[in-house]
Amino acid sequence: MTFEMAPRRRLAAIVAAAAIAAGAQGAAAQSGDNPFGSFKHDSTQPIEITADSLAVNNQAQTATFTGEVVAGQGTLRLTADKVTVNYGGAGGGQASSQGTGEIEKLRAEGSVFLSSGAETAKGEWAEYDVSNGVVTMGGDVVLTQGENAISGQSLRIDLNAGVGEISGGRVKSVFSPPSQNGG
Repeated sequence: MTFEMAPRRRLAAIVAAAAIAAGAQGAAAQSGDNPFGSFKHDSTQPIEITADSLAVNNQAQTATFTGEVVAGQGTLRLTADKVTVNYGGAGGGQASSQGTGEIEKLRAEGSVFLSSGAETAKGEWAEYDVSNGVVTMGGDVVLTQGENAISGQSLRIDLNAGVGEISGGRVKSVFSPPSQNGG
């Protein structure tokens, strides 16, 4: 199943689980607007990661965060049990030892939760290709907005182009009709 994300539906506010909007999102599927439109990123924003512990391997250019990991960039938030960051930059390990290594990719594992605007996605693992703005998730993925949901085995979202695809196994969609005012 392929869906297109409408840019006008993208929300600018940063989202943690408590800030997910649930208002008039149910009407989106009925109005012809895509109900999963706010996943986006701003590659100019810094990536902030917090966790219970951090292990760095300069030779391999990786940093592994474990324990209640929260990673954010602009409006995009990702939580997981473990996140491994691959970083690079000119000079390899030398650049990273100077603190100038650029984050190339994040791989999240265990109870992965991704949110941006009113949309959320959960799965067992996720990879975020930072420079290309692509998120891939797997392991019983559920993508939701308000009461609407789509599930499948894998999810791929191109945050720059505003398109995504859920595939693998049998894809299931549930779209709730809009609430009737005064009825």
